[in-house]
Amino acid sequence: MSLNILLTIVCSVPIIIAGMVKLLLPVPGIWRKVSIFCNFMMYCWCAGLAALLRLNPHLQWDVEGLEGLSKKNWYLLICNHRSWADIVVLCVLFRKHIPMNKYFLKQQLAWVPFIGLACWALDMPFMKRYSRSYLLRHPDRRGKDVETTRRSCEKFRRYPTTIVNFVEGSRFT
Repeated sequence: MSLNILLTIVCSVPIIIAGMVKLLLPVPGIWRKVSIFCNFMMYCWCAGLAALLRLNPHLQWDVEGLEGLSKKNWYLLICNHRSWADIVVLCVLFRKHIPMNKYFLKQQLAWVPFIGLACWALDMPFMKRYSRSYLLRHPDRRGKDVETTRRSCEKFRRYPTTIVNFVEGSRFT
């Protein structure tokens, strides 16, 4: 098993357990503490990924413009999604500079072992996108993604958050 898979499992299991606590005890004070813990575990995952990347002596980063960023602000990060590595790079680069990333995810990712439940516990929105032909047959489904976005953003108002959206990413599985 590769180290990044092991790291993902080790960090996601506590997040999933904490998410179950949040589900069973929907008390605002508990919810806040559990969310802080879940974000801390995601930070640990990002720090672990950074450590794994440092094992590669040929990897060089050339990053500019991080100076004015703050963990006390809200951010909307729009990205061009090229591969699974995009998420790793974003986590590693921004973990010390902005609030923990919250990704808009395809509904299908909810079923990925460990990652799907951890993202659910971290309050990341799962977007269910429909084809044009499906919406013509089921007009009641139109606007569901907007509804999901509004519900998620309402949660994100409570504390500084970075919303990451791969705007073209939800169209293809």
